[in-house]
Amino acid sequence: MFIGKESFNPAPDRESAKSLFARGVQRVEIETHSYCNRRCNYCPNVVGDRLGENKQISPEHWQMVVSNLQEIDYAHNLVFQSYNEPLADRSIHDRLKEARAALPKARLMIYSNGDYLNQSYLAELAEAGLNYIHVSIHTKYNGKYSDVDALNQISKLVKRLQCNIKYESIKQGEFVIAKIPHAKIEIEVRAINYFQHGNDRGGLVEGVRKLTSRTSPCHFPFAHFYMGFSGNIIPCCHIRSDVDEHAKYRYGNLSDFGSIFEAYAGQVATGWRRHLISLEPKAAPCDTCTAGFLSNDPQVLGQVQRAWEQHVRG
Repeated sequence: MFIGKESFNPAPDRESAKSLFARGVQRVEIETHSYCNRRCNYCPNVVGDRLGENKQISPEHWQMVVSNLQEIDYAHNLVFQSYNEPLADRSIHDRLKEARAALPKARLMIYSNGDYLNQSYLAELAEAGLNYIHVSIHTKYNGKYSDVDALNQISKLVKRLQCNIKYESIKQGEFVIAKIPHAKIEIEVRAINYFQHGNDRGGLVEGVRKLTSRTSPCHFPFAHFYMGFSGNIIPCCHIRSDVDEHAKYRYGNLSDFGSIFEAYAGQVATGWRRHLISLEPKAAPCDTCTAGFLSNDPQVLGQVQRAWEQHVRG
């Protein structure tokens, strides 16, 4: 996580913005289409608004993202996911191939519910250049977490993939974590009790654990870059890019900027970083957020506080 004076002030030009993005961003998340086939009640998709028309990312936005990342020889995480189900649309194969051709050093990642995943689809993803897939095992609509249900669903996934599985960690009533051996792709399978370990997604989800007054800093707007299928850019993965309740939290739309660099280093983005760097109480929607900071080490938190005092509080 890079923190400098330039992190908190809008970049004066594209080259300065590009330099800041290259120094700071280690995770880019892009939503290539809108559709999700599930309505999990620990997710804003519970209302079912992602079950309708499948809206695609525009070719112009996609090409801008890829070409901009190619400019800086991006070598970090490029994640295909947000509030959609990435594998519900087979165009993901083309997006992976295009990203791999342009960004040979990037780590291409997918987070999926696994409903569409089978042996042949997995082979296609490997051929396209995917490095990592996280398969999230979800409970049924309005269902509560169950270890037995989680293990049964994982068993069905293993049968469908005709593979072996290695269970790494099981904590009763909380989570099951496993890995599936594969020659080309790191495959991680997780079933998590989101009512205990989830997030209220900027106030959109009820019933999950939340804070009453967050004071810890947040690294997301420093180290991450998020864009929804419509080109709306948001500060973190817990904000939805396409709902009215979160419209005021957006950086803007990619069409408003000349590059992803200028969006990341613009006035709204730097304002988020100014707000989230300190150990002071946070305003909505961050005040109830349970997402952890990079470190709880007092020395690290002290460095962060000094950065706030030097560059923000001034």
